[in-house]
Amino acid sequence: MHKKTAPPSLLPVPRILDQAEEDRLPHARKIFALRDVPFGEIKALGFDMDYTLSHYRSPEIDELAFRHATAYLVQGRGYPAELLTHGFDPSFAVRGLVLDGVRGNLLKLNRERQVVRATHGTAVLEREEILEMYSRRRVSAGEPGFRSIDTLFEISESHLYAHLVDLHDLGRLPGRGYQQIFSDVRWAIDAAHREGKMKAEVLANRSLFILKDPDLARALDRWKRAGKKLFVVSNSEWAFTEGVLSHLLDGQDPARPSWEDYFDLVVVSSRKPAFFTEEPLPEALEGHPRAFSGGNAHWLEAQLGAQGEELLYVGDHIYGDILRSKKSLSWRTMLLIPELGEALQRLEECAEELLELMKAETVRRRALRQGAMLRDLLKRNREHRHLLAQRLSPEALRALDLEARSLEADAQGQTLRVRVQEELIAGLTERLERAFNHNWGSIFRDGYEQTRFADQIQQYACAYTGRISNLYMVDPESTLYAPVPMLPHERV
Repeated sequence: MHKKTAPPSLLPVPRILDQAEEDRLPHARKIFALRDVPFGEIKALGFDMDYTLSHYRSPEIDELAFRHATAYLVQGRGYPAELLTHGFDPSFAVRGLVLDGVRGNLLKLNRERQVVRATHGTAVLEREEILEMYSRRRVSAGEPGFRSIDTLFEISESHLYAHLVDLHDLGRLPGRGYQQIFSDVRWAIDAAHREGKMKAEVLANRSLFILKDPDLARALDRWKRAGKKLFVVSNSEWAFTEGVLSHLLDGQDPARPSWEDYFDLVVVSSRKPAFFTEEPLPEALEGHPRAFSGGNAHWLEAQLGAQGEELLYVGDHIYGDILRSKKSLSWRTMLLIPELGEALQRLEECAEELLELMKAETVRRRALRQGAMLRDLLKRNREHRHLLAQRLSPEALRALDLEARSLEADAQGQTLRVRVQEELIAGLTERLERAFNHNWGSIFRDGYEQTRFADQIQQYACAYTGRISNLYMVDPESTLYAPVPMLPHERV
């Protein structure tokens, strides 16, 4: 059986050549560096909780959020009771999208912030419709009426909003426009998380909703034993934080019987991203000498005896965890991408198609270049034929005409070659994208283009990985090296 060739890495990561297959760390267990991270210089290692230390079973957790938010809309905002019977579609949306509450659309942006895919409600928009609405202008997720879908918790919000847009367009939500629906959904999602009913249901059914990683405790213990200070900064309140982390860590290690034994400092109700930019005072939690509610990043640095690049913070929220901690405080950052393991699996399954796609694109570009050169030679030939007609012999003119016919045939051949490769690429691209998500494709790419989400990772994260336990696979005193940066002309 033919062995699949390993696919290109998710974002540019160098490979070790001639390394025995059995010595390679599986991609799903790797930490991918975008900047050099000297772990030996790190004094304190911090973590968000939701979707970082803890992972939740999907689609169960998304269906729970969808159900609670829907109930709030019906009971608190007068939406029709038929909403309560509508099911959640876990395949509809992915992370990294932008919700356009002005037009009722969900958008996928490339790294230039241009719309490359979109739905209106749940209906997929054609390319012509996208160009008519957005042209090729840059879209800012920070504009009024727009919202970036940065976390997995917001997947259910995307589907709920899209479904309500469908109902609006059918005339079944009189008196409400897209922006009112946008505001109502945002309120309902916040209420579902803030008022505690959803979290109480999660804690009452922890084995159903919370996924356990058997290597989590080992990873934390290894870094703790290496002399690093470990801390948690979570927006969740104490009861939920304690309930989740005790489920994950209590009794995993006889030397650390309680989850609190793994951490030097725990901050709950932190109000990120404001935690990184504002200065509220912390409140100590009675009976838990290392636990606080609220506070701010400068206070935390003083407590840990570390500042700036001496801290590494790991979180799943590109803005609330990664961008703000890096830009405001110069902390080193690691983005936790729970979807990474599945994405890597899809890449491996599609390795042969990816190679075929790259070969087809190479052929297409070469044919475009050669075709352009042939057309230029043909143009030069015709200009010579016109300018020199009075001075050339009949034999010379016939030679020019013969050359022209040959150049034209060759140019047409290259045009046909381009068309064949484009059709091949279109088919391969569609199959590859559908291997990730039937509406949106990969969260990291759209065809050859990187997405806004991938661009943000490269701008603000020092590294990224799929789960915290991957820290067990690296030496806490080593350096995680990024790919050597090169300009295109240096890639010989």
